[in-house]
Amino acid sequence: MKARRCVLMSRIHFDEKHIYIDGAPTKIMSGAMHYFRIHPAYWRDRLIKLKEMGCNCVETYLAWNLHEKNEGEFDFSGWLDFGAYLDLAKELGLYAIVRPGPYICSEFDLGGLPWWLLRYDGIALRTSQPLFLEKITPFLKRACEMLAPRMIDAGGNVIFVQVENEYGSYGNDKAYLNYLKNIIQEAGVSCPLITSDGAQGVLLGGGGLPDVMASVNYRKESKEALSFLKGERKEQPGAVMELWNGRAQHWGKPIPPRDVDEVALSVETALEHAELVNLYMFHGGTTFGFMNGMDHPGAIHMTSYDVDAPLDEYGRRTKKYYAEQRVIAKALGKAIQNTAEDTVLFTYGEAEACGTARIDKDQVTGTQSSPVPLSMEMCGQGYGYIAYETEICLNGEGDAILLPAANDMAHVYLNGEYVKSVWREDAEREIPLSGEGIARISVFVENLGHCNFGPQMSEKKGLLGALTHVYRKNGYICAKPMLMGYRMYPIPLVCLPSRYEDTPKLGAPAFYRYRFYATEAHDTCLHPRGFTRGVAFINGFNLGRHWTIEPSPNKLFVPAPFIKEGWNEIVVFDALATGGEKRVFLEE
Repeated sequence: MKARRCVLMSRIHFDEKHIYIDGAPTKIMSGAMHYFRIHPAYWRDRLIKLKEMGCNCVETYLAWNLHEKNEGEFDFSGWLDFGAYLDLAKELGLYAIVRPGPYICSEFDLGGLPWWLLRYDGIALRTSQPLFLEKITPFLKRACEMLAPRMIDAGGNVIFVQVENEYGSYGNDKAYLNYLKNIIQEAGVSCPLITSDGAQGVLLGGGGLPDVMASVNYRKESKEALSFLKGERKEQPGAVMELWNGRAQHWGKPIPPRDVDEVALSVETALEHAELVNLYMFHGGTTFGFMNGMDHPGAIHMTSYDVDAPLDEYGRRTKKYYAEQRVIAKALGKAIQNTAEDTVLFTYGEAEACGTARIDKDQVTGTQSSPVPLSMEMCGQGYGYIAYETEICLNGEGDAILLPAANDMAHVYLNGEYVKSVWREDAEREIPLSGEGIARISVFVENLGHCNFGPQMSEKKGLLGALTHVYRKNGYICAKPMLMGYRMYPIPLVCLPSRYEDTPKLGAPAFYRYRFYATEAHDTCLHPRGFTRGVAFINGFNLGRHWTIEPSPNKLFVPAPFIKEGWNEIVVFDALATGGEKRVFLEE
């Protein structure tokens, strides 16, 4: 009789049919929910709702770019205390799956990698290049050392830790994957490791390791995907790391909702054919600050990470929640209960306008000079905005500048007067100029998020080359010299203005200040109306990007803990202040 292969990992192990915890076959029904997208005051509420939907496990990424914002400076406190998040899940009776990356995708800036990696010329992201391995090791080692006492073998609740993330869609560097595996295990992670990839041979082959459990990611083809996995990995049970029960949301793009019955059927089928099923997402939450990514230049992720999940951005149960709850209850024999209260969004009304302000020296960090423009990253900046200044000698007629690559949106000014805006993908990059003599050219560049997936992840932000002076006479180009000598003004918006006036200058970046009075703190949404694009702050906290672009909803979630009793300050930054009335409302 042929012996059945069994991979032992103390309290948790698996064979070709089942996952066993303490010797008992255990089906893992999990939901993805990221601690860094949910205010810590709401971790408990969201985890209870996850459990009440029928899940016995929570899955989360670890966001390296939040934990090591500046190289060598680590932060695992407060909102970033993933250990406390996992401990709370354990208290509530939930297992945990942790995906420490270092790459996580997650529609997050640079896929969770820190921006400062791009300061190293020639760095090869997500490879076994020694430079990249040197940079990832401190975080990965420290994070996994924090996971070690939370292993199920150590009395914790962590049952799987993932190696990288969908690596087969990027490459097939096995030396890199094995390096990650070794770092994770040497740091004390004793539970089974797992990989996740698309349900195709080249993807599973590139991203998998022979002695590590494999899982598949897909939208609705549960039976086909799991049959494929079983054909490739006969020695393990079926496993789904990402059953995409919603869709990512991009600015300016429609958001087609997933059919509720279709999603419920996918979950039902997955539970029939797999022993581990993880819903991506159960609750998406919010990508606060400047941390949204982009799939490519035409697909910039929104601040809201609602993603049509069973629990919406604000923590409210949806029709999808109840449909999936019924399916899970039937498959796992669980009783349905809904004890946790749903979120109610409060209406505070219109905020009172309190003046405007231009960018000043308080918002600029570390002015630099160079013969040619330096990227945002080379100026020591990862997020926000950056301005460039240089001089040009105009001939009185026939003058223009040719704008180089600029990521992502460049606004050009001549002697402080707005001339034109150019999107990074625009083919027409020649900008006519008028005037005579020495003039000052300013280029204000918006960073709208580093690519979170694919070969464009290595792209830097800001001006990526020198401006060219195009001079024509009688319709013919006489000269095209590059302009030399630039001053760079990094504007990460870590500081807000201290003084506000009454009237801004149109066509220039500006801050708009408002206030509202609260007798009690409630969840609400901030609606900026009449603005172009920028970010909004409440009591100094960056809520994320706003953007008036159809058909995207332009509102920002304001959790109650951000609101204080009494007067509250709102500051809306607009990257291109145009005319018209600008108002702010706090309502659903």
